[in-house]
Amino acid sequence: MDKWFVFFSDERCVKLSSDDSNYKSVHEFVLDPLKIPEENVITIDPNEYGDAEKAAKLYEESITGFFKNSSSPPVFDLILLGMGPDGHTCSLFPKHKLLAETKATIAPIADSPKPPSNRITFTYPVLDAAKAVAFVCCGGGKSGALKTVIEGAKTPDDQLPSGRIKNKRVISIAEIQFWGR
Repeated sequence: MDKWFVFFSDERCVKLSSDDSNYKSVHEFVLDPLKIPEENVITIDPNEYGDAEKAAKLYEESITGFFKNSSSPPVFDLILLGMGPDGHTCSLFPKHKLLAETKATIAPIADSPKPPSNRITFTYPVLDAAKAVAFVCCGGGKSGALKTVIEGAKTPDDQLPSGRIKNKRVISIAEIQFWGR
């Protein structure tokens, strides 16, 4: 596992030790069990958790530094995503202005509809450029959103953030209970 490098597609601007931190739960349930070295884990700057804009800028610099001489946006081998019951992914929420972001790699969000309000997130250019994107969806409360994403929205205005990813290699992994089996 020392050849794996882990980045976060979004993070809440809280201390990395906070129960609200994605890092904390991923560290406990993935990184430690798989014994991925800490130096292979790229997080937001733990000293800048109070300022989403600065945290996003520094995180983007970390990613750019890792992908030296790379194209923009960077091309990840695999981006593993979750999806909320409202169809959000990363910190890209329905009807939020960040859905229209086309230039930034990492964007700050100061008005997340889901607490905590300050976060950083990958943008669609990064998600679309990856070699593959995989959604892991657990919990029956997400079945309606997953169905809308897979079948497609009736109108562009109804398209959920998870369904806006234009990457040709999107895989969905869902519990069977989603489909009532």
